[in-house]
Amino acid sequence: MDNPANTPKVMEFTTRLPVVVLCRPVQPPGADWYEFDHGPGRIQLPPGVETTLRARYLDDEMLAQLVGEIAACPAISGLNLAENRNVTNEGIAHLEQLTWLTELNLSSCAVTNAGLSHLKGLSRLSRLDLSYCNRITDVGIKPLKVLRNLTYLNLQGCVKVTNGGVSKLRRAGLDIHKIK
Repeated sequence: MDNPANTPKVMEFTTRLPVVVLCRPVQPPGADWYEFDHGPGRIQLPPGVETTLRARYLDDEMLAQLVGEIAACPAISGLNLAENRNVTNEGIAHLEQLTWLTELNLSSCAVTNAGLSHLKGLSRLSRLDLSYCNRITDVGIKPLKVLRNLTYLNLQGCVKVTNGGVSKLRRAGLDIHKIK
């Protein structure tokens, strides 16, 4: 569900989940994030900001619910699901609907190689954090090669990803964080 340039972005959503909404001004680039609102409830996003959601204590069913709640709100550019250890490949599959995401944090989720294939359609991703997803291997990161807008990939703590696997992803403009 891409948002054509001539269609105004939906700037609100309603959630039944305890999410934290973080915003930062679009200008100047790199401004600090600030907590704007939290759910559950109806959340109206301010104009002229980037918006990311932080959701904790989710499982696959709750992630499916969250995606359903925000699927019509492409004003949300980032999703932080770090440390949701009950989010698996089944839950990650629901993220395919959020094609406009530019940032995704899956750090310490129960994602395996099979789950990463669900990210191939997120062509706008510029930042992806897979740190401490210790079930991922070199085979699993291969599908990430199609994410041409990716500028930052965090693989810290992915102990089954080798330097050889990382070297196959390397390209100009992609910063891969992986402690040897």
